[in-house]
Amino acid sequence: MTAKYSTAYTRLRDRELAKSTRPFLAKGKSVKRCSDCQMGEFACMCAWRPRAESAVDFVLLMHRKELFKPTNTGRLIVDAFAGTPVFLWNRLEAPGELADILQDPARNCFIVFPADGTENGSRPVVREIPRSKKKTTLILLDGTWKQCSRMIGLSRWLDPVPCLSLPESLVRSYAVRDSGRDHRFSTAEAAISCLLLMQQERAASALQNYFRVFNQHYLATRGCYQPARGECHAQLEALLSE
Repeated sequence: MTAKYSTAYTRLRDRELAKSTRPFLAKGKSVKRCSDCQMGEFACMCAWRPRAESAVDFVLLMHRKELFKPTNTGRLIVDAFAGTPVFLWNRLEAPGELADILQDPARNCFIVFPADGTENGSRPVVREIPRSKKKTTLILLDGTWKQCSRMIGLSRWLDPVPCLSLPESLVRSYAVRDSGRDHRFSTAEAAISCLLLMQQERAASALQNYFRVFNQHYLATRGCYQPARGECHAQLEALLSE
């Protein structure tokens, strides 16, 4: 089903679904889902989609298999920050528009990934975002830990891009999938941590509350019950009313 709400993520997802020869069957495939948020219709979270602004630009580089998962959290970043571009990973070359971003002299680009997870030992690593007049642009790898490790390890075109290794303790709240390692963030958690590093507290709060709503509504969808309204809903409602 084509999404009614259009973002770079939904447009990419619709294009790839149209090319697929077999339908993607998610867990809980019998649940009738909202075409936009992918939650069960009884647990739709579209009403709490925030409108946030940040001094940081995000770029989502997705593994194709992640594109279709209702558990995907990268799309929350695209929802919250209008204009966030989304690209499918290609091992051999950067997608054209992403290549332009990486070569833009007005940008400082970083790959958000734990330094000890990179297979390229010569890659520059930073643990904080340097101050600069250039636009900070953070490339978020969106996939499972194994998929992201392959993405960064096999893509020679990513080698010149420095790696931003995030502190382990900034955000730990993901209730849907457990990576099994303390330093392995979900994509949304990584973005929240980046915003906190950049002292973008308002934007971080908006995304974190949206992430908490996502957790609650996904678990409700999986358990086939109506999600309870919580503080995270109230926080987003207040933001939307401003």
